[in-house]
Amino acid sequence: MNTNLSPISVLQRLRQLDLFFVTPRLLIDLFDLSPSRAYRLLAQLKQMNLAAEVENGKYLVLGLEPERVLANPLFIASQLAPPGYVSFWTALHYYGFTEQTPRMVFVATVKKKRPVHFHGHTFRFVTVQPRKFFGYRREPVDGLPVLLADEAKAIVDSLSEPRYAGGVAEAAKALHMALPQIDVTLLVEYANRMGDRSLGSRLGFLLSRLGHAAASASLIRSSSPVKLDPTRSANGNRDTLWQIYINLTDAELFPMGVQ
Repeated sequence: MNTNLSPISVLQRLRQLDLFFVTPRLLIDLFDLSPSRAYRLLAQLKQMNLAAEVENGKYLVLGLEPERVLANPLFIASQLAPPGYVSFWTALHYYGFTEQTPRMVFVATVKKKRPVHFHGHTFRFVTVQPRKFFGYRREPVDGLPVLLADEAKAIVDSLSEPRYAGGVAEAAKALHMALPQIDVTLLVEYANRMGDRSLGSRLGFLLSRLGHAAASASLIRSSSPVKLDPTRSANGNRDTLWQIYINLTDAELFPMGVQ
């Protein structure tokens, strides 16, 4: 059993292993410690402002630059539910696809997890099916590693679960903004891989309105009518090609106009 560890040596080892989120059990297993010793070390790290308790018994490693870590909610988010990745409205804002700043940080994960409130931020965890858990990458954000949806997946996730992206209108605006930077073929590939026919109908309709009808032709789509905005009634015209009730106007979807 290792009894000569100092808080600084523990911190150094954790950083060497690229571990930013720790529990007493992790320290016990990693350093061959007794439970009481592991808890004492975590208490010392917390007292020295080298770690912060985010949830009961779960600590975020702050290192020697605590403000740098605490000022990076995307980094914190990607540590709270590994291997969760930042997506939906948060990713849209990060990529500059929306001017709206979400009040929550949204994380896609395959495990159910309650929201976490920490350091002035609310982290909301969106449970997705394992087949939909793809299309993310590890990217440095202000020098810290973040698991983040890529540009195309941020759009597809948002249209699949628009309530976590500010609604369909906000996701449509983001799609419009993103198109110059995103390969439409990849969008279609991702949407089909999700296996969500309502998503395919929404994306296909929006892409067609934005001049990409041919590229969207291979999208899977719903066999029965779905609402473009699921929170509104099924008013408006029906697009029979995409099986969509068009319950949002072009002005709501594309305030910059459709070219």
